[in-house]
Amino acid sequence: MRLIRPVIGRLRELTRRHLDNRDGNVAILFSIVALPAMMAVGVVIDYTRMTTGQAVLQQAADSAAIAGMQSPTTTRNAVAASTLAGALGSSTLTNVTPTWTTNPDGSFTVGASAKQRLILTFFGQPTGNLAVTATATNASSVSASASKVCILVLDPTATQALLVNSNVTLNSTNCEIDVASTANPAAIFNSGDVFNIAKICVAGANTIQNGGSVSKLSTNCATASDPFAGALPAVTVGGCTVSNQNYSGVNTLSPGTYCGAFNFNGTGTLTLNPGLYVFKDAHWNLNSGWTLNGAGVTFYFADSNSYIQVNGGATMNASAPTSGTYADILMFEPSGLAKSAYTINGSNGHQLNGLIYQPSRNITFNSQSNLTAENFTLVVNTLILDTLTWNFGSSPKTINPTGSATASTSVIRLIR
Repeated sequence: MRLIRPVIGRLRELTRRHLDNRDGNVAILFSIVALPAMMAVGVVIDYTRMTTGQAVLQQAADSAAIAGMQSPTTTRNAVAASTLAGALGSSTLTNVTPTWTTNPDGSFTVGASAKQRLILTFFGQPTGNLAVTATATNASSVSASASKVCILVLDPTATQALLVNSNVTLNSTNCEIDVASTANPAAIFNSGDVFNIAKICVAGANTIQNGGSVSKLSTNCATASDPFAGALPAVTVGGCTVSNQNYSGVNTLSPGTYCGAFNFNGTGTLTLNPGLYVFKDAHWNLNSGWTLNGAGVTFYFADSNSYIQVNGGATMNASAPTSGTYADILMFEPSGLAKSAYTINGSNGHQLNGLIYQPSRNITFNSQSNLTAENFTLVVNTLILDTLTWNFGSSPKTINPTGSATASTSVIRLIR
């Protein structure tokens, strides 16, 4: 955006200069060509600004509704206002106008409208108007003893083994997050986050809570051990079935051993037939505009160079088999690989169902990487969450927490 503003300013100057040129046809030709070009650029920029602004405003309202619902009625509006302001602190939205309503059924609704300044205001178009609502309710209580560890972060010495950046919302009725690190700090929680989960258990004593006290957090906590180390099926990696391919359009792939670099360019749809996909020194780059659909699939990463990179604007919908050797296993790797990192970037939404067992990976789920998973267990070395909303529950491949509580716990969740 810093590069675009000088260009727009320069185009304005050139437009005025050439429209004033009366010595020939330069002004006429320039105005015919330049004005549509400027408007085309403006349309693209404005569309991006509006869609991004709408997503940011909606996530802020979601966080404010849940935070308000978690608070006493006497302070509910103030807490929601503070949460909304914190979530929008670094956004480009202006004229933010919030509303708060405690409904007759006890639920709490946050409304928010805002304006997004557009490039096309230069051509007389109005500022973009945005409006969202979010409603949270206090659902039936559940026993904390029924909770499972849905996210297990394994590195015992990593600094900020769990990093939760601003505007992260985690919604689950029966899940906790366990962080085995005892470093200083073991975990960092930034402002504007909402943890509608059973518990966050951190083995170390030192965390950073930039957004204020995290109510679900327990430090010096006994974390779960890794129940899957050495217990998952052994995979014999054979010769390469497919190597180094570029794809576009509509494609269907079958189980086998994949080697080298696979790029999914342009826009397209990738359908995976059920079965085991072995990655041998291989990575898939799923680029913007692609959708991956696979039911009854398992991905096995044989080495630290193998992974699936999901880039911004791509969508991955994948579910593990429900029976057989790899039942309930979506992604896994052998123990003891060299540490490596990869990122699952922003999208319109991912659906990942099953166990994701990558104990040697440092994984980042990046901006707007929304996740809906009915059955989800994630085991990683370290984890970064950045500007996202996750709705998830425990996978059949469960991890039991160390110890259990018997007290009932209220569950705050979004209903619309």
